[in-house]
Amino acid sequence: MLDGANPRFYAEGETLPAKHQLLIRFNDGSALAATVAMYGGLQCFPKGAPDMEENFYYLAGKCAPSPLSDAFDYAYFTKLLQGSERLSAKAFLATEQRIPGLGNGILQDILLAAGVHPKRKMLDLSQAERMKLFDCLKALLRKMTQAGGRDTEKDLFGRPGGYKTKLSRNNTLLICPNCGSPVQKQAYLGGSVYFCESCQPL
Repeated sequence: MLDGANPRFYAEGETLPAKHQLLIRFNDGSALAATVAMYGGLQCFPKGAPDMEENFYYLAGKCAPSPLSDAFDYAYFTKLLQGSERLSAKAFLATEQRIPGLGNGILQDILLAAGVHPKRKMLDLSQAERMKLFDCLKALLRKMTQAGGRDTEKDLFGRPGGYKTKLSRNNTLLICPNCGSPVQKQAYLGGSVYFCESCQPL
């Protein structure tokens, strides 16, 4: 399992990172290295090991349906909301591994597309707004996956993804792509949120 770590494959002869938290060298001279920038975890368990079956992140990913699957439908999304309606949109979508794989980086564009402010309470969203949020979540995750990920991240071979991220720390212009208003950045729930006050009113 990798959580917050950046794995990278290196062909024979490529320069390996001077600092790394994991390095596996293969017989053909290639290697796999993983580095952690701020926070992260690397975990490896023998199949069926007790520690593996008790790991929160492993169980969340194993037991919950992928948001890309048909099993992750609006009924399931609504079920996730039960008992979580008082949470903000960011807290609901990107914490507690409710939706495995959906983190703060992916969250920004989904909320922009849905027109939902990251601090807005799920309780305050109308039925139509919740359905739009669900539709945007499914559509954007599919689009990001088909493009090989976001352009703010790199794959195992060091190549950036093909999905052009709209709201992130890498968007130096910080202008809303929808309306041209300035994009706001605020610290919230252990990370930064980016939003357009015009398109995502609180």
